[in-house]
Amino acid sequence: MEKAAEIADLNRRDFLEKLANQKIDVFTVDFEDLEEELKRG
Repeated sequence: MEKAAEIADLNRRDFLEKLANQKIDVFTVDFEDLEEELKRG
């Protein structure tokens, strides 16, 4: 993501804001992995 922001000539915060404005989800969650991680504590 950092490289993509650099290519777009934006800092990371502004890059994420632009993506959010376009309703592009960049934070994907694998719920099975999350559940396993929560079980491990």
